[in-house]
Amino acid sequence: MTKTETAKILSILSLAYQKFEVDRKGVKLNFWYQMLKDFDYQEVQVAVQKLVAEQPFIPTIADIRKAVLEVTTEDRLTPAGAWGEVIKAIEHYGYWNKKEALKSLDPLVAKTVDYMGWREICTETNTGVIRGQFIKMYKQLKKREKKDNIIPDRLQGEIDSIASSQLLLD
Repeated sequence: MTKTETAKILSILSLAYQKFEVDRKGVKLNFWYQMLKDFDYQEVQVAVQKLVAEQPFIPTIADIRKAVLEVTTEDRLTPAGAWGEVIKAIEHYGYWNKKEALKSLDPLVAKTVDYMGWREICTETNTGVIRGQFIKMYKQLKKREKKDNIIPDRLQGEIDSIASSQLLLD
């Protein structure tokens, strides 16, 4: 999204919410641009319109980022559907073909399986227990993925850099 497009978004917000002020010095514009520039203008515009239609209070940058992600990403799989993928992979690839099985899965499902252990999932005789553990972990990873997607990539890189430099100091 360009700075001009960001200004259009701020104008939409000022029209929809009387208390939303657009500053004349451009400080707000620059900040909002930095926080939203990784998104497509059309996606932000639709998300803002959705927020204006749904909520009576002024949306924050975080509200807009969440709304853009809701508009642009669908929940690929329910936790039960993810478990169904695992069962199909076990039936098709078996215990010995872990590498191919993981390739066949949705990336988040594969990550969950990898954390839990392919062998453990395949050999567990109490499928109800392993299914419950898988679903719980899948939900946690999905929640984390959504949270990570809200933060702009540039900002996440800076956070990671600070965190890794702190680890070196410890």
